[in-house]
This record gives sequence, C-alpha cells and structure tokens, in this order.
Amino acid sequence: MEGQMPEILTMIQIKRMTPTPAVLFMAFLSLIYLISSNIFALISYVGFATWISIGLAVLCVPWLRWTAPDLERPIKVNLVWPILYIIATIIITIVPMIAAPIETGIGVGIISTGVPVYLIFVKMRKPAFITTRLSKYCTVHVGYVSYRCVLMG
Repeated sequence: MEGQMPEILTMIQIKRMTPTPAVLFMAFLSLIYLISSNIFALISYVGFATWISIGLAVLCVPWLRWTAPDLERPIKVNLVWPILYIIATIIITIVPMIAAPIETGIGVGIISTGVPVYLIFVKMRKPAFITTRLSKYCTVHVGYVSYRCVLMG
C-alpha cells in the first residue's frame, strides 16, 4: 500500500468479509452526487474533471521522456499516441469551456479541491498530528457505523 488513501478504506468487515468502510464511503459520495437535480450538468462536471485528469496523466509520458530520458521504462510507448491523445483532450476540454462555462467552472472547482489535500499530505509529508488524529477518528466512527450496519442487516 502506498498510503494514497486513508487506511480505514482498506479494512474489511470480519464477519462477512466485505469492504464495508469503502462501500460506505462510496455511498456517501453517491449521495453527494444526488444533490444535483440535473443529471446532464452532473455528467458535465464529472466528465470535464475526468478529461482534465486523464489528459494531465497522459501529458506525463512525453514530459518524462524529454526531461528524464535515462529513467528505466518497462513499457516504452511511441510518442505519437500520447501526443494525439493530448491534442484530443485539449479539444474535448476547450469546447465545453466555450459552450457551458458554468459547468466547466464547477469541474475545475472539483479538481481544485484536491490541491489543498495534495499540499498538506504530499508536499508537507503528511503531518503526523493530522494523519494520526484523522485516522483514529475515521477508524472509530466508520468502525462503529460498519458495526451498526452488520447489526441491522
């Protein structure tokens, strides 16, 4: 495990061997998505955010090829394909910016919520007081909710 997600989400419920905390987290996210009354706007928000995220990930292929050519690469891809993909991503993300600027602005806002998390937990190397308290809090409360779900089910 690389420590990218809270440890509580990796735990399983012992009696039924199910990832109850992860399922509860996904249910919570789904409930947040239900706040939007317009499904097409929700698709625009998430779709735009997804295209930007994947486009930036693919942008790393040529970037690392040019800035760090000596790195070992188990799979070497011809640069034509990532560059074509990046061009397509730029087109796919610019068109909605012109056609629906509010929805794309919300998509940018969705992506921007990850910036403080990245700065605190990656750049600051996970301050121990935050991760310890947060992990303990999540473990206790999500464990309690998981236990109550088992009793109810």
